[in-house]
Amino acid sequence: MIKRIKDKQLRHRIFQASFKGIQRAIEEKAREYGVPVIYVNPRNTSKLCPIHNIPINYDNGSRIGKCSKGDELWYRDVVACWNLLFKALRGDGSHAPNPAGFKLLDGRLVPLASTATHEPIEIPKSLWARWKSLEGILNHPKPPQNTL
Repeated sequence: MIKRIKDKQLRHRIFQASFKGIQRAIEEKAREYGVPVIYVNPRNTSKLCPIHNIPINYDNGSRIGKCSKGDELWYRDVVACWNLLFKALRGDGSHAPNPAGFKLLDGRLVPLASTATHEPIEIPKSLWARWKSLEGILNHPKPPQNTL
């Protein structure tokens, strides 16, 4: 639909209309519930490692890059989300207050990761296994349907 429009400016306005509509809807709901609206400039948010603040190397347009200092692998969209969050919390180019005492990074490989142990939870087979096997149900033919 948008490809048929010759005027470049009009095509751009139509393309942006859906994004602006979603943005306005989010703003209205946020105001309705008393949540502050924070605007952050998303430019260049996927270029720097959120941990080391050093450029990430992406090979040949890949979506996955490696930090040039810590060698962590980062997905481009995840890096952008973390950096947007940090920009909003620090107030870099936004109207967000900088919360006192908030520690952005604490030296973990994954920012803000859980400090809990990551041992798997064991669930006894008796709690999740079926009493009746599905095998018996699947082998029986379906009962005849009434056809009138």
